Amino acid sequence: MAWRWVGLLLMACGLAGCAALPPPGAAAGWPGSSYRVAPDASPLGRLAADQGVPPGRSGFRPLLVSQLALDTRLALIEQASSGLDLQTYLLGDDATGHEILRALRAAAARGVRVRLLVDDLYTTGMTDLLLGLAAHTNIELRLYNPFPAGRDSAWLRLGSLLADFSRLNRRMHNKLLIADGRAAIVGGRNLADAYFMRSEAANFLDFDLLCAGAVVPTLSAHFDTFWNSRFALPLQALADNRLDAAQRRASFEVLTGTPAPTAGPAAPRPLLPPGVRAAMQALGTLPMVVADAEVFFDSPDKTAGQLRSGNLLPVASLLDQARERVVIVSPYFLPSEAGLQRLRQAQARGVSVQAITNSLLDSDEPLVSLAYGQRRQALLGAGVRLFEVSSERLRHQDTMRRALGSSIGRLHAKLGFIDDRILLVGSMNLDPRSATTNTELGLAIDSPALVRLVLGQFQPTDGHSTYEVRLAADGQGLHWVALDAQGVEQFHPEPAPPWWQRLKLWLLSRLIPDDLL
Repeated sequence: MAWRWVGLLLMACGLAGCAALPPPGAAAGWPGSSYRVAPDASPLGRLAADQGVPPGRSGFRPLLVSQLALDTRLALIEQASSGLDLQTYLLGDDATGHEILRALRAAAARGVRVRLLVDDLYTTGMTDLLLGLAAHTNIELRLYNPFPAGRDSAWLRLGSLLADFSRLNRRMHNKLLIADGRAAIVGGRNLADAYFMRSEAANFLDFDLLCAGAVVPTLSAHFDTFWNSRFALPLQALADNRLDAAQRRASFEVLTGTPAPTAGPAAPRPLLPPGVRAAMQALGTLPMVVADAEVFFDSPDKTAGQLRSGNLLPVASLLDQARERVVIVSPYFLPSEAGLQRLRQAQARGVSVQAITNSLLDSDEPLVSLAYGQRRQALLGAGVRLFEVSSERLRHQDTMRRALGSSIGRLHAKLGFIDDRILLVGSMNLDPRSATTNTELGLAIDSPALVRLVLGQFQPTDGHSTYEVRLAADGQGLHWVALDAQGVEQFHPEPAPPWWQRLKLWLLSRLIPDDLL
């Protein structure tokens, strides 16, 4: 039986090796395009001024609560009048993905140009859905770094990956939504149920920022760079389900479970939804924080293997400038030797460094967490205070327990705080894949007020939702410490999978080098 699977895999590799991509960009007559900016008098054109953001400055509002994050996306899509640009690593074939796609279809019907750029890694089985969306007037859909075969076959995709691993291993991990060239959302959330607390199995604690003002044109130019790159190919050049345009549009309605039409046009969703929950009402009444920001992003050249250090350069530079405190929030935390050396140098300067990541038990990338686990003693020796998010610990909070239900809770937010003054937010993890392999996008925002606001909402080191990992008195063993209801420290064994699962992960880790994690 095992040989049968080997034969199938070899056949898939052979078929995938025969497949080829169409020529890129201008060679095939695919036109480039640029972002659109709505007039000052439009709803989104007034956003920055209405929020008190002066010309030449930027405004930011944290989107920590998942329903607020989704509602704000839908509000931007519904209020756009000129153009929508959406870039994502993962688009879910689920309730959240369908809701966003229906909103994009409705915007296009109003005459808004929609450009949707999706990394091709997780689009298996979505051909009919995506072709249905692309069949609508005013919608353009491109796939980034596409597979030459296996649009609906996991086996052919695996064969393609093995046949062209050096290219297909490199993915576009960026997440960005821009509406009318006036407002944007940047952060860690993919467009699927688990990133908005809507999954029954497992959900992510995540974070985005709503942005307006001077930072948006730079983000828009970033989108154009990827949209017009040789790695972004129109879906229609890669797939065909032999339906005509009308049949594809009808199929889209069926596949997205479109609700029955209402008697009249729907009222536009307010940017600050007033009636969702009391907690979100409180967040919604907060004004935008005015600040200056720097955008940092990888060039598509990284997909060609022409860049090695990528987005770690500005982050490393900011870490080197820290003088008091650094807080790192990353679901996958695997610093290199150079990163460890920077952390030691920070400790020597008297800088307090705290890092928050997932526990091995609850991580969705256990191989990364296993490699991190092997470096914990070195990190603690470098003076880093380590905190691990645990699904069990998260349930000590009433709000989080209700939000999670029976699902697993995991960290997915990517944040950094430098000297209680600079906020780092974006798509980048502190691991080898983000540093050297995937393309990433992020912001560095100079604002003590925004740092206080985000830290106050997120509370990543409060001891009630995490375990702190500490060195034992002998400097060899480790302790996991948490606060009880009275705030007293309690010592626990490591929350970890069963021994047989750890053994399987350890054996796999012998085969997979760290630079692929």
